[in-house]
Amino acid sequence: MIVPKLFEDCSFISAGFCDAEESLDLEQPILMNQVHGANAFVISAAPQDPPDCDALVTTTPNLKLTVKTADCAPALFVDPQNHIIAATHAGWKGAFQGILENTILTMIKLGASLDTIRVAIGPHLTKNSFQVSPQMQSLFPQTEFCFFEKTSSGIYFDFSAYLAHRLQRAGIHKIEISSIDTLQDPAYNSYRRDPSNPARQYSFIQINGEG
Repeated sequence: MIVPKLFEDCSFISAGFCDAEESLDLEQPILMNQVHGANAFVISAAPQDPPDCDALVTTTPNLKLTVKTADCAPALFVDPQNHIIAATHAGWKGAFQGILENTILTMIKLGASLDTIRVAIGPHLTKNSFQVSPQMQSLFPQTEFCFFEKTSSGIYFDFSAYLAHRLQRAGIHKIEISSIDTLQDPAYNSYRRDPSNPARQYSFIQINGEG
């Protein structure tokens, strides 16, 4: 399991990016019905059913906010000053629609400070593996065409740089991004490698508490 170095001094939380095998043993994950959208959902207790959203935000201890991915990017947020956390599923569609920014805004509504929020992004599809169609690129404004590279074999999307761009534009500067490519690393599930495999890896964050 990868524990973000950015969170090493945040002793009040537990957080990590599990690989495919480790995910099988993760206990009591609080999951979302991820819809590749931009809605962030605040919880103060474990929901009876997974909410339709792509980010969970809380100030409540012992809630293991969990993201499922298999090429999309899991993003874990923490405000160590105000003890507010979030877990976000950021596919390119969700990132394009503003899921990262909506997560930040939801945290701020709960009392977080933009200056103290930190974000760690786990294993995901990186540039050399993220081939896209011209139609997908055309959805982006021309000012963001710098995140696409056209080669003799096709168009490739620098997803890592795009995620960093969206976070930095929103005012976040403490960012850690994993360089692990889920397509290339067999320890991780990848939809592009095996679309028939329903398995996903889990990424989680929780505020530690008694009981």
